[in-house]
Amino acid sequence: MIFIILSFAIAPMIYNQAGERWKEDGSLRPAFEDLIGAGAIFSYLHGSLSPEAEVAVATFQAFRQDLLGYLKKCSSGKELIEKGFESDVELSAANNVGGCVPLFTDNSYVNSR
Repeated sequence: MIFIILSFAIAPMIYNQAGERWKEDGSLRPAFEDLIGAGAIFSYLHGSLSPEAEVAVATFQAFRQDLLGYLKKCSSGKELIEKGFESDVELSAANNVGGCVPLFTDNSYVNSR
C-alpha cells in the first residue's frame, strides 16, 4: 500500500492508496485508477503536498485529457469491462460532476450537505 500524506495549516490528511494482487502469482498490482483518483482529489486542495501527492496530481493532469480511454486500458478497467461493468468505468472517468460530498457515518454514506 502507498500512503500519501498532505500537510495543511489546520490538520494533516492521510490518503491510503490501495493496490491489488495479481491472481497468477500474488505480486503487487499497482492501482492506476487509485493514483488517478487521488490526483483528481488533490488537484482541488490547497496546502502543501507530499512528494507522493504531487506525483498523483501530475499523473492525473497528464492523463485527464483522455481519462476514459486510459481507464479502459488499465488492468482494472479491462477486468471490469470484461465482467460487464463498462458503465462503472465510464462513471469513474467523470470529473467534478457530483453535487454532494459523501460522509461516512453510522456505517453508511450520507450527503454531508
